[in-house]
Amino acid sequence: MSNAISKVNHSVKNWWILLILGILMVIGAIWMFKTPIANFAGIIMFFSMLIFISGFFSIFFAFSNKEDLDNWGIYLAGGILDIIVGFILLKHPAKAVLIFSVFIGLWLLFRGISTISTSFKLKKDGVDNWGWVLFMGIFTALFALMAILYQPLLGGVYLSYMLAFGFLFLGITFIFISFQLKKVKGKVEDVRDNLEDVKDEIATKL
Repeated sequence: MSNAISKVNHSVKNWWILLILGILMVIGAIWMFKTPIANFAGIIMFFSMLIFISGFFSIFFAFSNKEDLDNWGIYLAGGILDIIVGFILLKHPAKAVLIFSVFIGLWLLFRGISTISTSFKLKKDGVDNWGWVLFMGIFTALFALMAILYQPLLGGVYLSYMLAFGFLFLGITFIFISFQLKKVKGKVEDVRDNLEDVKDEIATKL
């Protein structure tokens, strides 16, 4: 019985981290839609700081769920990439305007691909709405590719819109995944409580 309890004793921790990051990305995307050019420098600083900070959150989330999530390495790799990209953009603010679309495009592309991978993991775990995560991952990667490949052809406004759509889809995906992880946590805790009750009942009878 103790072995059975130990197997379900772990649950997804700190699911709220993805929720916060998702909300911030959605807010940033809405900001980009409203002021695509007028406040572009402010947008760059906002996302540079957001990406840099999200890297530490992602790494913390990965290690805190190392024993609970099979794909924790994806969150770890994403966190490391976030810190690198965010650091470069923050260290070179003058050049950030020129390299912003390329770096953010590549970052969004990686996040889109990792989201697609996560969707198949959710499918494997029996999550019903895994297809929405796949859909969001594909569109995140698509808008990232458009921002990277067509950067010389797109005007500043349209380029900003491409990146904004990418952040919007990624933010919604983070929010969705966070609630799915919360459900997993709740189910695991329910099973653990039931096992504890069974254990107490057996101990009483003995």
